[in-house]
Amino acid sequence: MKQKNKKTIQKVLIGALVAVVLVLVTGPFAFPAQTAAEDIEYGATYSAMYAAELGIDPLEGFEAMVEDLGVTKVRIPVYWDRLEAERDVFEWDEIDAMMSIAEANEVDVILAIGQRVPRWPECFFPDWTSSLSTDDLAIEQLDMLESVVNRYKDSSSLLRWQVENEPFLKWFGECPDLDRDFFKRELDLVRDLDSDSPIMTTASGELSSWMPEAYLANEMVGVSVYRTTYTPIIGYATYPIPTWVYRAKAKLLGSTSVIVSELQAEPWYARPFDEYTIQEQLDIFNADDLERNISYAESIGFPEVYVWGVEWWYYMKANDQSELWDAGKSIF
Repeated sequence: MKQKNKKTIQKVLIGALVAVVLVLVTGPFAFPAQTAAEDIEYGATYSAMYAAELGIDPLEGFEAMVEDLGVTKVRIPVYWDRLEAERDVFEWDEIDAMMSIAEANEVDVILAIGQRVPRWPECFFPDWTSSLSTDDLAIEQLDMLESVVNRYKDSSSLLRWQVENEPFLKWFGECPDLDRDFFKRELDLVRDLDSDSPIMTTASGELSSWMPEAYLANEMVGVSVYRTTYTPIIGYATYPIPTWVYRAKAKLLGSTSVIVSELQAEPWYARPFDEYTIQEQLDIFNADDLERNISYAESIGFPEVYVWGVEWWYYMKANDQSELWDAGKSIF
């Protein structure tokens, strides 16, 4: 009896192994790339907040990205605490200036709005919101969204709106849970205010199925693609994900379009940024890593790819390390 059980287990293990091999071999053919490498459109995320943290003048860095680096598509997070630091007093100068530069250079812009937008800690509530009830906070947030949409919906550079950033990745960021019904209210509000501009949201490329986001946003989902990350238990590790897996997940979303909204192009820090020397940063991520990640994105084959880290490239260039900035010029 024991021998029979042993043989059964062996057969199951061999069958599982054969199934895995077949999936790995046939995956690239079952889920072909949507877009040829030479036809992928590249853009960048630009965070005024992060530029300032790096000691860069945010508008100087944005202008250099557009005019020197040659970026023609950019995703701009709208930070609530920078926009409305004082209740009902909106400071539009920074976003206005970036939009003016984009319009003058015929750059397409995705404006990311909501309680969660790109860059840590993900949520950027103004200090004055801390005393508000949940209901009053929701009213103020929708008010902020309405103000932003009405101000920029007629811009010649507006490509689409991004409503919330990885809204269901609950464990990442310093954020309260985002209620699904409220998220739907945000989406409906933006659609009602600007029926001419497409809407997207985003999801973790590695840690989400993308389905909840696609179900609500419907038109488009942007996914993050990170290759090497750090966790305290494991340390640095590279995701062992074949590129066709991203295409397979996209196929499951039906008519919802999928793009790469964040392609890792900067270090993943294990401690605060200012504790690293310039060389230590390059040891974590350099121009060779950028080239490998671009090749990986080309193999995925989604039609748009937005690199993550141009502010850091500019910072490195200002510190006499221009290899990433120069390498970036061949991408855009």
